[in-house]
Amino acid sequence: MLQPIKRNCLDLFIILIPLLSHSQQVPLDSLGNKLENFTLQDTLRAGLLIEMAGEMTYSSPNEAFPYIEEALNISEKTNWIKGEALANRQKGNLYYVLGDNLNALDAYQKALVLSQNMANRQLESSLLGNIGNIHADLKEYDKALKKYHAYLSTAQSLNNRPDEIKALSNIAIIYNDTEKFEEGVSYLEKALTLAKLEENNLFIAAITNNLALAYKKLGQNEKALAHYQEAVDLAQQIDNKYIEASALNSIGKINVLLKNYGVAKASASQALALSQEIGAVEWESDSWEVLSQVYEYNGNMAEALDAYKEHVQLRDSVLNEEKRSELTRKEMQFQMERQQAVAQEEIKRQELVKNGYLLGAILLALISIIGYFLYKRRRDALEKRKLAEFNAKVAETELKALRSQMNPHFIFNSLNSISDFISKNDIQQADDYLVKFSKLTRSILENSEKKWITLEEDLELMELYMQIESLRLENKLNYHISVDDSIEPDNTLVPPLILQPFIENSIWHGIAPKQGDGQIALLIKKDGNMLEYIVEDNGIGRSATHTHAKKKGSFGVKITSNRIEIINHLNDTNGSINLLDKTEGLRVEIRLPLELQF
Repeated sequence: MLQPIKRNCLDLFIILIPLLSHSQQVPLDSLGNKLENFTLQDTLRAGLLIEMAGEMTYSSPNEAFPYIEEALNISEKTNWIKGEALANRQKGNLYYVLGDNLNALDAYQKALVLSQNMANRQLESSLLGNIGNIHADLKEYDKALKKYHAYLSTAQSLNNRPDEIKALSNIAIIYNDTEKFEEGVSYLEKALTLAKLEENNLFIAAITNNLALAYKKLGQNEKALAHYQEAVDLAQQIDNKYIEASALNSIGKINVLLKNYGVAKASASQALALSQEIGAVEWESDSWEVLSQVYEYNGNMAEALDAYKEHVQLRDSVLNEEKRSELTRKEMQFQMERQQAVAQEEIKRQELVKNGYLLGAILLALISIIGYFLYKRRRDALEKRKLAEFNAKVAETELKALRSQMNPHFIFNSLNSISDFISKNDIQQADDYLVKFSKLTRSILENSEKKWITLEEDLELMELYMQIESLRLENKLNYHISVDDSIEPDNTLVPPLILQPFIENSIWHGIAPKQGDGQIALLIKKDGNMLEYIVEDNGIGRSATHTHAKKKGSFGVKITSNRIEIINHLNDTNGSINLLDKTEGLRVEIRLPLELQF
């Protein structure tokens, strides 16, 4: 029985952890017949139910849950602790395959506690690996390393060489993912030595492929090529097209760098055929990229363009899926943090109640000391709860900012403007508007997950945004941007789109309703260790703005205020937002901590 694999073995070496002691898979129909014959609610039936659920892990995981629930009920009623632990682990495997890391982690944790209570170190070892996998999926690398090292230690003490190989490989790839390639190579070399002793070609091929990647990252191209070729040869022997396609693509990329275009074309063509056969879209995209570079070098520009289009189309589909996965990961991580915070508070509450009963039996002479002790514990608990709530607020605000940075009203009105230009047969104006709008949209999406970008990049976005709005308002809007000479825009870091809500308010609620031309002046200057933005307009001002517009416009300002509040907390600074009404228009002053790139 195989452990569920969510991440490719070329990325993380998570394979082949046995769920039960049986060495062969039993067909589902045979297991079904056995279950029909063994109707007695005993440990034998519980074991068959767990095995049945294990066989259904990949084919029909949702349908396997009733078998696991029955196995859990039997194990609890018969006090079969091992069965309860195995059932919880299999339940975690089902959730893991379905992508529900939160419930998977909960089931694995229950199984881990049971395995530790009955001192089953082999079961404990596999569960440490499973929990480490979830932390790795969530990019909680420190937690993942801790679990993998515990997994390694247990495997070594049990002299379980396959588990030791997997633990070493997982540790190595965590180091590679965090760009600690020399440490990664060290662990992979150890894993490779053991895999060769086991004579397991699948292990050897996967480890060799990962070694090649590490050497490539270290700039050792010749060594990387040798390992990639070895991985290809091994993958062909065991008929593993995934490893073969990945290694061939990498051989093609390195040979492009070395200007060996003939070898690069042959490798990429082989990889492309394999990738299409197994449906590996990401590797198919890589193959087209290499072929595009080869065609361009050979002067076949039409073929180079076609290959590049194929690469971009496939790459964009992979990036879109990665963005969806990343958003799901952040939401899941936020839910886990919130659940853990609630659980910790409940544990503390229960501890306080228990301590209250215990301390109540102590002599009356100690009441004052007990009171102080309880007060201190409560104060610490409140401080930790505030910290947990703040961390939750950080995650929630980041998600809100990610979703709200592209203003739906802005997109809607921009598309209406394009339609209006076309209806007036002003095709050139519509085309100019659409080009600027597309460039702005793509830039905003690219920067949406970055915490900091350069001031130069941010000002380019704001200028492009104001150009678009000026076109929409038929050049009724004029603007001026001024940066103090003491500031280096390409070296100064700022939160992306921090000014956009205020500029949007000035345009929509100040200048658009105004009779005559509107002016927006943007000034950036330095004040000690603070960066100061000043946005001024000559619009109709806040007093003339409708209440509904105020409420709608305040959403972006509220998000920005939350972002500045978080920055102040993390950097111990005093950033602020100040809105000042003028005789004509509004002045906004924003202060942020000065951050430099170098």
